[in-house]
Amino acid sequence: MREAGLASRDGRASSRQALQRIFRSWEGLVERLPVGVYVCDAGGVIVHYNRRAAELWGRSPDLGADELYGALRIFHADGQRLEPHQSAVAEVLATGAPVKDREVIVEHVDGRRLHLLTNAEPLFDDHGALVGAVNCIQDVTDLRQARNMLRARQGWSQRVLESSPVAIYQTDSEGVLLGFNSAAAALWGREPRIGEDRWCGSYKLFWPDGSPMPLETCPMAQAIRERRQIAGAEAIFERPDGGRGAFLAYPTPLFDADGQLVGAVNLLVDITERKRAEDLQKTLLDELNHRVKNTLATVQSLAAHSFSDVGDPAGMRQAFEARLMALSGAHNQLADRRWEAADLLDIVAGVLAPYGGEAVFCEGPSIQLSTRASVTFAMVLHELATNAGKYGALANGDGRLLVHWATTPEGLSLEWRESHGPAVKPPQHKGFGLRFIRGAIERELAGTVDFDFVETGLRCRISAPLTVAT
Repeated sequence: MREAGLASRDGRASSRQALQRIFRSWEGLVERLPVGVYVCDAGGVIVHYNRRAAELWGRSPDLGADELYGALRIFHADGQRLEPHQSAVAEVLATGAPVKDREVIVEHVDGRRLHLLTNAEPLFDDHGALVGAVNCIQDVTDLRQARNMLRARQGWSQRVLESSPVAIYQTDSEGVLLGFNSAAAALWGREPRIGEDRWCGSYKLFWPDGSPMPLETCPMAQAIRERRQIAGAEAIFERPDGGRGAFLAYPTPLFDADGQLVGAVNLLVDITERKRAEDLQKTLLDELNHRVKNTLATVQSLAAHSFSDVGDPAGMRQAFEARLMALSGAHNQLADRRWEAADLLDIVAGVLAPYGGEAVFCEGPSIQLSTRASVTFAMVLHELATNAGKYGALANGDGRLLVHWATTPEGLSLEWRESHGPAVKPPQHKGFGLRFIRGAIERELAGTVDFDFVETGLRCRISAPLTVAT
């Protein structure tokens, strides 16, 4: 055991001596460096280089012959050819000043290229005279590729953010805006001042109930103040032109490796159209509920009057069904126009279609009627047509019917004129049809109705204010 220990100590001592001999030799130390090193004399001629320099150049230059650098071809970092007088060593020899961290590209015989980082220093003798230069070259190809890839990714990320249809912006830890994309500027209706505006780029903010929201209480301010992410906070924004909309905010605080708050990023989802659609849907549902109630009331009234008289049950049922069909026809025309309006000509034509031919003549301008006026006129005209088909001008082949309407200073005027039919006598009592016509025009349209039971045929004149009927 003692002999083994002595042998071990003797081996370590021998290694240390060998290492000291290597370090005492400048050339031996340079040869073992992991970076390329070469020396040029005052004329730029290469007088020494290590093995790593030859590897980086892709060749072994001729000592005492090659000048300034050992590569066959050398280029600037941007790919432009580098002339000899532009090299780092040439500049050091010309100025006597070092050249730091200059990147060049060398090309090997096989065409492979490497990116090298050069650091050249002048060499002076004991009297201060410039006697040469030493250049240290290091392979940074992988670093350059990684840096280019990082730049590409950053550029790609920036393009993604800029082209995103979602509004995105960033602030520092105090809420001061650092950047925003075009979607954010479009949503705000303005471009905020980078480094000045705080919390949000909106002109004004409001809570969902419409009350003002101070910017210092907005979702972004809350997320930074509480150091937590907020998901889907709703707010109403107002642009400088007065236009308003709504968004959902998703602010997220950003922290460094030490957990210190460094800023925040906010994503704003524009829900203006969705809110409008929701409001429209509610309005439509309310309107539908109102119309259904009115329709049911109308059907109930038709049923009550259709079956109130003593008579033929089959005839009463037929009359009731015909009135329901007239009501359905008016609804179909309104549905085709999204329940906004219906043309009086279409209503007249629809009601009189079963009695078409040369016996019926209609004339008048295009007049748009509201939903209530459309249903009212459809039902009134149906009662007049039914009466004409049973007892009036449309009861035989000789009768004629003229329906004429026009606008007047007072509103809408419509005339129903029958001729050449059976002799007409004033009714002994007012039936459902007459009562319905008068009641509907007066009650629903605030208009008036005049009946003229002349022997040659029934005449009915209807007037209604256009402010109600259109």
